[in-house]
Amino acid sequence: MSNKRPTRGDLKQETGSHIRSSKPFWLLLPVVVLAIAAGSFWLFHLSPEPVGEVRGVLLISIDTCRADHLSCYGYDRQTTPNIDALASRGVLFENAISPVPLTLPAHGTMLTGTSPLYHGVHDNEKYKLAASNVTLAERLRRQGFTTGAIISAFVLDSQFGLDQGFDTYSDQFDKTFKSLMAERKADEVSRHAENWLDEHHGDPFFLFLHYYDPHAYYEPPQPFAARFSSSPYAGEIAYTDHCIGLVIKKLKSLNVFDKTLIVITADHGEMLGEHGEETHGFFVYQNALKIPLIFKLPGEERPRRVKELVGLTDIVPTLCGYLGMEPPQQTQGRDLSTVLKGTAHPPTDGTLYCESFLPAKFNACSLLGVVTDRWKFIQTTRPELYDLSQDPGESDNLVSKYPQEAHKLDVALQNMLKGHSSRIAADSSLTLDAEARKRLESLGYVGGSGSESSTTNDFGFDPNRDDPKDLIEFHQASTLLGRCIISKQYDRAESLCQKLLAQRPDYYYLSIAMADIAAARDDLPAAELHLKNAAKLQPNHSETHAKLGFVLAALGKSNEAIEHYRMSLQIRPEQPMILYGLGEIYLRHGRTEQVVKCWRRALELKPNWPRAMNSLAWLEATHEDTHVRNPDEAIRLARRACELTGFKQPDPLATLAAAYAAGGKFDESVVIAEKALDLSRSSGSSSSEQDKAIAEAMRRLELYKASKPYCAATVSVSQNSAKNK
Repeated sequence: MSNKRPTRGDLKQETGSHIRSSKPFWLLLPVVVLAIAAGSFWLFHLSPEPVGEVRGVLLISIDTCRADHLSCYGYDRQTTPNIDALASRGVLFENAISPVPLTLPAHGTMLTGTSPLYHGVHDNEKYKLAASNVTLAERLRRQGFTTGAIISAFVLDSQFGLDQGFDTYSDQFDKTFKSLMAERKADEVSRHAENWLDEHHGDPFFLFLHYYDPHAYYEPPQPFAARFSSSPYAGEIAYTDHCIGLVIKKLKSLNVFDKTLIVITADHGEMLGEHGEETHGFFVYQNALKIPLIFKLPGEERPRRVKELVGLTDIVPTLCGYLGMEPPQQTQGRDLSTVLKGTAHPPTDGTLYCESFLPAKFNACSLLGVVTDRWKFIQTTRPELYDLSQDPGESDNLVSKYPQEAHKLDVALQNMLKGHSSRIAADSSLTLDAEARKRLESLGYVGGSGSESSTTNDFGFDPNRDDPKDLIEFHQASTLLGRCIISKQYDRAESLCQKLLAQRPDYYYLSIAMADIAAARDDLPAAELHLKNAAKLQPNHSETHAKLGFVLAALGKSNEAIEHYRMSLQIRPEQPMILYGLGEIYLRHGRTEQVVKCWRRALELKPNWPRAMNSLAWLEATHEDTHVRNPDEAIRLARRACELTGFKQPDPLATLAAAYAAGGKFDESVVIAEKALDLSRSSGSSSSEQDKAIAEAMRRLELYKASKPYCAATVSVSQNSAKNK
């Protein structure tokens, strides 16, 4: 199991009261008033102790899993026999919804019991879960639980903040699936889960498992592909269920199944072409929000189905209530533990919030809404009201027929939105580096983002903005465009771009896409033109200036490149990749002091980055200026870069050898240099550049054997191979 480390949760007080006590009471009044009015808060600790002994808690999230594709929820084929078996002895909630159809913000809700209005995460691109939030893992760890998480997609990588409170957070994948190590298959998740349970089942444990397979694109392995050839999406769910069955089998073999509280749920659903949306993220209709929610209770076999409306926000307080502990004070959901125990019925007057900011990227209205047991109201240019009891497919807009009901729900929504800006923590914003952006793009995320400040205005309602319903075809085409670029179908991508530009020539993302296509074809002058057009459309977008700086640097236009890198950093200062690139340009011009400053700052922002470590170590080990040379620091950095790359990459090893030699440790230098040389020779690649590099490595080795350090008269960044990210 990887990544065992202290987390941000270790720095919080036992109750977290120092976080909450600093907030003026009036900031909480809208939440309290609404919760009381909607019957959202139940009294805690008035119910009896749990029926069965609880040894462990297993929370399983199936990404992009709409409820009606599980056989226990009525799917016409058996997709989920293992989940069905859990439901047959537990509590199944028939009407559970997520507040947002996107992975990161929905999981923020799942693990904190708060809505996006509170935890401040609204999409997968610009946010992280701020440390001021208290997660279920933090709460359980304070009660003595060993906590672990195994995730299966980069969108939940630890840099996005969901690792708070977990003793182990497994976000490094064994196998490459699709591309860029952005996803792992369900069998790998289950294998890691089995190993984790082998190690920790003797202690009270909380294990969070995230399965990503039902997310587009749908590619179930055999025999599920053949068995569900007419619905690969259902096949992915069936395959995931099979892998969940392996974890259940492990719990039984360890004799802890009957003492484990198991929760099966999802972050959101999938539209599957309904309302014109193929996947999810754009609309807030029920099939994008409705999720499975099943609790298997320790020591009980009393199957029950609950029809009343519940939300993803209810999981944290319900688990805490069942375990007999107070939930985090910030929790907004309801404690349904008395429902689980059969001693109470859930309220029928709940009102839940939902949102999608994605349309705002097209300069359309954000979709904000509320859901009750019967009604769904969506605020947009042409507002929508649906009677879910009679029209579950949301095909008949009743806003003109029931204006009073629409007004009442609109008022409830506006009350929920009041004061939201006071809760968005400053540390919830996030800047993606180029590598992270590519990994998210490989999952189908990112694209069409607006200005840097666009999300601060996405709660505002302007009736003159486009209605998202009018842009669904444009959205689908732009999504396809992103997929074509990722899959290197550049001719098709360019054709799509031209068609979309004819509709919306001022849409910023299309200029970015055209630049990406041109760069992929090595047409850097064309990429420069497209990026400069994008910069005119969105002058305050840091990514545009960053990309333009990269292209200009490659074209040899160093002064312009420096200007745009600096502009990017002025907009968003904490960008390690941009700082690194700026340092490379300074290096070519001999501005060593600026190089060191940039690379040290990059490492402050990204401490475990082998590439930046290796570059700075090489500079400090080999520079001819004794004021720059720093052998001890070079050894420290190079050794750490080698550790992070498993001592299996020749470039960090060569840097470590040079650092040892610079410090007069020639015996160590020779050993490491020989290992680096062996790795270079055994790489299997052969080119004139490779041959030249090997010859240079041999020359340095001879210097070390003669007890002489290597001093580069002209320092090069050739050591800093992109593979050392």
